[in-house]
Amino acid sequence: MKIIIEDYQTGWVNDFLEQKDLIGLILIDFDPLIEHIGSTSVVGLCAKPTIDILVGLQAEKQLDATISPMISQGYTYFRKYEPAMPYRRLFSNLKPLTDQVPPEIIGLNDEFVRGQAFIALTNIHIVVKDTPHWRRHLAFRDFLRAHAELRDEYGRLKKVVSKREFKDTNDYNNAKAEFIKEIERQALAWYNTQNEGTESS
Repeated sequence: MKIIIEDYQTGWVNDFLEQKDLIGLILIDFDPLIEHIGSTSVVGLCAKPTIDILVGLQAEKQLDATISPMISQGYTYFRKYEPAMPYRRLFSNLKPLTDQVPPEIIGLNDEFVRGQAFIALTNIHIVVKDTPHWRRHLAFRDFLRAHAELRDEYGRLKKVVSKREFKDTNDYNNAKAEFIKEIERQALAWYNTQNEGTESS
């Protein structure tokens, strides 16, 4: 499959804000923090047109309690990736490319390739706030926002890599992994310096 990379769109901010309001209502009992992350959150960076959203909860015991309310509002729950990332609950707003109805749950043994029967309009990553998993996403975003030269280098890499054929989006992500790991290392060091004394651990 081909990965579609679009130049930065100002409308991505509004797409995020609409989803933020909706998720805030769905999860109102959890008092979540909701952040726009990923490439669509960095002005000037090209991206797949999928809005990535980070939702921070107060405690790990709340993670599973988000599943039912999110499913009830039409989001697909990805149980499939939890063995690898047990600290996260992942949901997507899937747009059908055929007459198939988006499933409520993608189970551990379910076959699923984004871009075939469905594309993801949004990905919602629910974690506990102020954990390493929370800070990693924010550090990467804020670092690229503050360093235009690395933002542009990342954009060039994505455009080159997207010309290949991929098995799925995870395969595409793996093709960028070496660059991302290096940027994450720099970003976390920078972010920790920027936020010393402002966050709980």
